[in-house]
Amino acid sequence: MRKEKISFEERQLSRLTKTKEKGNYKGYFLILLSLIALVNIVDEVTSNLTVTVQSSFVTEFFVNNPFFGKIYGYNEGLALHQSISIFTYAFGAITPFYKALADKWGRKPLFAISTLGMAAGLMIINLSTSYIMFLIGFAFISFFMGHDIQIIYILEEAPDRHRAKIYSFLKSFGILGVILIPTLRDLIMGDDATKWREIFLVPAIIGFIAVLLVLILAKDTKVFINERTAYLSRPSAERQKEKELKKQQKQAQRNQAGVFNGVKYIFSNSDTKRLIISHIIFDSAMPAIALYFESMMHTAGMSTSEITKALFMVPVVYASITFLSGIIADKLGRKATVTGFSVTCIVGYILFVAGILLGWNPYLVGALAGLYQGSYWIGRDYMNVMMTEKVPTDIRASVVGAEGLLVIIGLVVGYGLAIVGMIKLPIWWVCLAISVLAVGIAAIMFATKVKETKGVNLDSIE
Repeated sequence: MRKEKISFEERQLSRLTKTKEKGNYKGYFLILLSLIALVNIVDEVTSNLTVTVQSSFVTEFFVNNPFFGKIYGYNEGLALHQSISIFTYAFGAITPFYKALADKWGRKPLFAISTLGMAAGLMIINLSTSYIMFLIGFAFISFFMGHDIQIIYILEEAPDRHRAKIYSFLKSFGILGVILIPTLRDLIMGDDATKWREIFLVPAIIGFIAVLLVLILAKDTKVFINERTAYLSRPSAERQKEKELKKQQKQAQRNQAGVFNGVKYIFSNSDTKRLIISHIIFDSAMPAIALYFESMMHTAGMSTSEITKALFMVPVVYASITFLSGIIADKLGRKATVTGFSVTCIVGYILFVAGILLGWNPYLVGALAGLYQGSYWIGRDYMNVMMTEKVPTDIRASVVGAEGLLVIIGLVVGYGLAIVGMIKLPIWWVCLAISVLAVGIAAIMFATKVKETKGVNLDSIE
């Protein structure tokens, strides 16, 4: 007689029940933090690696070889690469559906899959023999590097009173791990820019090792195990009835929730409207801030080894000011943090461009790059924080989703200006002009028009 097929939910309930009964082994939390720290490093290195060898692959694929039957100048080749690679951002449309699998499959499977995806993308680029193969690897890392499943582990496993400190420490630690990039450039590339593929191998291997360690040593979070086992232990008829009820509730709530209603809410309130306009303008600087600094150093005449020296300093300064920003935000307020770091972003960028054009010490140039990039991301992060602190709880998630949708306007404008501008002008003037104008205008509007949220009671917002 044929055995009955065991469903996915039955197998999952059995597995989670066994895990719950066993409990955590001695020292598990420290080992989990170590795994998260390791994956954070892989994540940060993956996020930055292609940017830091941009001049090398653009030169190989577009400047030294015919693409579409034509040899391009460096700026033309970079603009063409940026135009082609925009397709990878389309994967962002399916990101919410992928992330939602963590609520069904569990945190651990998504933790391992995301890390594996990053490692696979790095390995594909390491083995690439053509621009098409490079783009496939780039698409892999573009999709998997932004999911941050490890952050869910921190939020669900860390003690409440230490959660913020653990999060900021692990984030800073991951940023410091980016030092691996210039180390590999120094050891492998030296002054030979054609060896750029080889530096993808080491982080790819680290990523694969991290996947194995996650599979062997990590468990699903206590929160997920408890909630999922409680849900799966109920009769299937009862669960089906609950699903139907939730569908009805969602339908009833659509008039007050949802991303598009979040957009309406933002623009119906003068304070949130000013904040989102500031944020959209601020985000138009993102491509010029984050994507082209290695190309700027290259086209200004810095050698491969000098660029490597500069890259050593970027994560050091970035991690340091990131660690300090939380203290400043709690002491002086969110507005002071955004405005102050906007100023240091502009000043840092101006000095960075002066440094690459005047031949300043590479370590100083790198420190200035870390200053303007870190300052920008801190300012942007606290704009996000302030939006969440200005809206009621029952529509907060919808507003955050709406904010993410609206700022794409600024991002698209910034991409377009950079791509068109670099064809006509030196890349450093294009990026500097976009950044100073966008960050400056946004900061002035933000400082004069948006209200402070420091110390707000989120439960009291109506």
